[in-house]
Amino acid sequence: MVAVLLCLSGIPTGAYTPTTSWPYAYETFSPGSILTRQGTRIDYDRLNVSLVSGRVHYVEDGVIMQADPNSTVMLEIGDELYRNVGGRMTRVLKETDRAMVLLSVTIDTDAMSSADIGYGKSSVASTSNLSLTAISSGMDYSVNRSLDDLTAERSHGEPLVLREVRGVYYKGAFVPATRSDVLKVPGIDKDAVKRFLKENKIKFNNIDDLAVLADYLCAME
Repeated sequence: MVAVLLCLSGIPTGAYTPTTSWPYAYETFSPGSILTRQGTRIDYDRLNVSLVSGRVHYVEDGVIMQADPNSTVMLEIGDELYRNVGGRMTRVLKETDRAMVLLSVTIDTDAMSSADIGYGKSSVASTSNLSLTAISSGMDYSVNRSLDDLTAERSHGEPLVLREVRGVYYKGAFVPATRSDVLKVPGIDKDAVKRFLKENKIKFNNIDDLAVLADYLCAME
């Protein structure tokens, strides 16, 4: 089974809850840094991660901007680290010398579609809220908007349904943490991997075990 968490609030009561009017990984834009493909580290006073597109947003002269996903490799906000995987920033749960265990967080539009809590079905996003269609399209309506305006509207949204999946980083891709997905990885020795999983008693719901598995896969390259 994939380690999946579906939730309307995403986080226990009293903690931060992403919404359709504030679809961000963090409650506020916070200091952090971006590592580019050229190896340059760029510090920012205010950064956040869009849950709609998975891209990095920053604030410049009070306006929300989007960092270039083609040049962004890593992101650090507070004590949390992200890796760009296929254009989406994916949180790093554990890092070894040559591998990573990742957590993919996306908006579950299927669950939102079936939830009876008033999500908009219009194809157009309102000024203060994302419709279900807009979310499904990956449209970041907050880009090029005033941070103050967006902050003022944040209380008008509905809670997002989030889908969290653990996985390992392998050859630039996210491999979900399941036996079947790991064995589907192109080019691996499936029999050797099966033996490794059995001999090392790898548990796919254990982060440390996933780190061991990720290291092993990287060593096979």
